[in-house]
Amino acid sequence: MLKYTLHVHDFTAQAAKLASEPAPAAGANPEPTVDDAHNPTRVTVYTTTGAAAALRIAQRHLTLVHARLAYTSPGAVDRTAADIVYAEARTRAESLTPDQRKDESYHAIHSEDDGLRMYALTDVMDARGELDT
Repeated sequence: MLKYTLHVHDFTAQAAKLASEPAPAAGANPEPTVDDAHNPTRVTVYTTTGAAAALRIAQRHLTLVHARLAYTSPGAVDRTAADIVYAEARTRAESLTPDQRKDESYHAIHSEDDGLRMYALTDVMDARGELDT
């Protein structure tokens, strides 16, 4: 597995400044991270499938970071379609009972929007202590 670090400009991963190195621990599958959730300049991802996959993973993570920021700090960033999908899903998840949220968490992800909806659900469940660890 390789650790890729990509530079970020306006929540967009920059492929031109891609750097990679061996991942620190064998078998580990760390989540992507950014250096600053409010104004990321670098995103780090881990993958075994190469630079193109690292770029896709990085961009998907930046989309999520942007959506979370737009939800928690309205006006901090210009809203995008993905931000609206996340906000609607988060609002819906907050209106469900814990059992309904648990049932929802078992649904399959078929699209990028489904991924954002699942992250919104997970964020609500995490905030309410409903996730099994």
